[in-house]
Amino acid sequence: MNTGGASLSWPPAADKPAAGTGDLLACGLLAGLLDAGVVAVGLSAVPFAAPLALGLHMALCALLALWLRRRRDRDLDLRLSGLLLVTMVPLGPLGAACTLMTAGLHALFSRYATGFQDWYLSLFPDDEMEPAQELYELIVSGRETAHLAAAQSFTDVMSVGTPPQKQAVIALVARHFRPAFTPALKAGLADADPSVRVQAATATARVEHEFNERWLSLDAAAQSGHDDPEALAALARHLDDYAFCGLLDTNREAEIREKALDGYRRALDLSPDEDGLRLDLGRLLLRCGLPSEAAERLEPLVDSTGDARVLFWYAESLFRLGRFAELRALQSRRPELLGDETALPDTLRDVFALWRQGEEGRTGGGEGCGDGNDGGRREIVA
Repeated sequence: MNTGGASLSWPPAADKPAAGTGDLLACGLLAGLLDAGVVAVGLSAVPFAAPLALGLHMALCALLALWLRRRRDRDLDLRLSGLLLVTMVPLGPLGAACTLMTAGLHALFSRYATGFQDWYLSLFPDDEMEPAQELYELIVSGRETAHLAAAQSFTDVMSVGTPPQKQAVIALVARHFRPAFTPALKAGLADADPSVRVQAATATARVEHEFNERWLSLDAAAQSGHDDPEALAALARHLDDYAFCGLLDTNREAEIREKALDGYRRALDLSPDEDGLRLDLGRLLLRCGLPSEAAERLEPLVDSTGDARVLFWYAESLFRLGRFAELRALQSRRPELLGDETALPDTLRDVFALWRQGEEGRTGGGEGCGDGNDGGRREIVA
């Protein structure tokens, strides 16, 4: 049987019918009565009663073992019959009574209990909406960036919500996972409610499984593409996203980022004019603590790019390298992207304003400014 499809097509053991139930009940009752008689013999005044009772008990257990083997050969259910043998060896007739009680409870609760596979599938129901339709509805409703605020909302629900609300959030996160949703998933893993923890662990495993499945697919495409830069870039970006998802331990994350770096470098060597690929490589190099190579990779784009993000990452690499004079000159080099009138994020606007002031103080010739590099560094630290 193909194990890859077994989890979906073959019913779990807990949902299989208990074949041979009548045989089990008859044998369990008979074994319990016989072992009760053996115990009575052991407690009587017959000479050598205890050794005799022990021998009869072991012989009865051996007969049960042969009966269990016969059930296995007939491909019958072995769970309760195996329990009968395991409990009777140390407990005697009490073990048989407990097994019969277990069989009765199983027959009672299995009539309305939800099977494991049905329960598992109910945690993450299939999303019937097509991706294109979902994107269209997000755009027309103005919610195309709603996930940025949703991450915080999900975390709030995981902190103060009820267990059903937390389970709904985890199901939604598993279906539409983004790295911003990782805190909510980790909160579920640490929740006090066992059902929430189980669902969060299942969702985490599902997300990692999807990442790995996609990784295998892209890796096969890259290996069969004979150094196709697009295939290499797709694989590198996927590994980059995987490392950034926040679900991996430190060593695993570093290992995957190294693989992503290798893919980016190979793709860029084959397609050196791909600006987006160069930006992705530079950004990842900075995250890996390699600002020198990041600056080298991003510098060819400084004068030609229309994407301000390139300049942001290039400025970060210059700052980490201590090349403050080049960092000040970057604003005058591309004033249309970094000037006073450009639309910058609030935090970056303040930082570049400080560096512009440092440049003005250096070129204005004011006394007490000292060296331009040192003055700029003092301002950015302040």
